[in-house]
Amino acid sequence: MTKPRGLRRIAKLYGMVEEVRALQARASAAAVFEVERAVERLKEAEQEGIEMGRAGLERGSRVEAVSANASAVNDRERYKLLARLKVERQLAYEAAVELHRESRVELRQIEGLVERTRLKEDAETERRAQLASDDRFLSRREWMRARQASLSGGDM
Repeated sequence: MTKPRGLRRIAKLYGMVEEVRALQARASAAAVFEVERAVERLKEAEQEGIEMGRAGLERGSRVEAVSANASAVNDRERYKLLARLKVERQLAYEAAVELHRESRVELRQIEGLVERTRLKEDAETERRAQLASDDRFLSRREWMRARQASLSGGDM
């Protein structure tokens, strides 16, 4: 009985590992999404800067145009930085997803092992019960024969 209980504990541990890895995969996905949102906001800001620069040029304000140009250069540098960060986070996400897949497979394997062990134990318990029942039946039959023999032997 101790063996299956131990296996169930191991299966529970595998289940917890699978949950942790699922959380890690979700956190990695959220990190990738965060960078994607930052890139979108940066593109929007860059577009606004370009429009402000054009508007400044149309009004003849060189200061606004130069400021918008400097802001666009700054935005492009931040975009490059975010692109590298996105690649790093995407790789981390893919690694986390792979670890999660592996832990799910391991969990299914250990659950299968626990189930097979339980089935074997049930079959063994059933076999033992049948043997005990057979032994009782044979013992009773022997007793009945011996009793019958003693009764028939005693009447003669």
